[in-house]
Amino acid sequence: MIEEYRRLTFSMDELATAVLSYLIATKKMTERDKMGRIAITGGDDVGVAATIVTAGGEQSQVELTSQTLGALLIAHCIKRKVPLPKRASKSILRNGDRLALVLSI
Repeated sequence: MIEEYRRLTFSMDELATAVLSYLIATKKMTERDKMGRIAITGGDDVGVAATIVTAGGEQSQVELTSQTLGALLIAHCIKRKVPLPKRASKSILRNGDRLALVLSI
């Protein structure tokens, strides 16, 4: 049986764009707020910690789990018209200092 394996590695700019779109869509930040630092956290269970700076200068931190990251990266790919196989199993891995969406059929 043939197995297909594909890894989409996201730059920190692409990751920040995807996270920013998610945070605005879920109303966790407004369009006047700014994205501060974004960091990849965790070992086996990868996550992202994003710092939000409000218009008043206050900072808050939002933690995103691997399940949420998978959903927002898939949504980002769909928005950017990157083809993804529907029936592929999907997972998130840390690839050096970047995140990768791994697809296998």
